[in-house]
Amino acid sequence: MKISGGYRVAILLLATLTSVIGCGTEKNEREYREYTVPESLCSTDIDAEMIEPFLPPGKEIDQTEETDRIDWFCRVSVDEKSVFMLTWEWWEPDWPTERFAVRQAYATPDRKSADGTYVHSKEDAVAAVRCTEQGKDWDIFLTARVRNGGVPNAEAMERFIVAYRDEFMKSDPCADMR
Repeated sequence: MKISGGYRVAILLLATLTSVIGCGTEKNEREYREYTVPESLCSTDIDAEMIEPFLPPGKEIDQTEETDRIDWFCRVSVDEKSVFMLTWEWWEPDWPTERFAVRQAYATPDRKSADGTYVHSKEDAVAAVRCTEQGKDWDIFLTARVRNGGVPNAEAMERFIVAYRDEFMKSDPCADMR
């Protein structure tokens, strides 16, 4: 049986599409999360859906929390690789959020909220908590950062920093100031 040129092209195209689709499926089957996304983030009551966009495939997830007198730190690791970090620290009053992000947090924000209380990019975000507005001597800056194989996502980062700041404020952090 003889196959015409048009049919040969169609058969080749179908074979190519089948192999491409098959390869994508194999990759997706190998790269999935075997761990459960945590329901809270290092003692902070924040929905799992807020952290989920930043988490890569892997087998195990772990959270490490550290604190000292003026700073707090949380690291989320997947398969022993740090993929997401969250910090807060007391800082001098009246620093613009964008200035703190670049100079102190070494963040690279390319977006800013209308009120200037937070800045973010696809990989990091910084939000200000103005304790000086309550008569305190210091402000608090919250920083979130995707690291080493975490999944950058600008829209998710903005949602996260806003939700995290709102949850953080529920604890009345400025009242804890010495």
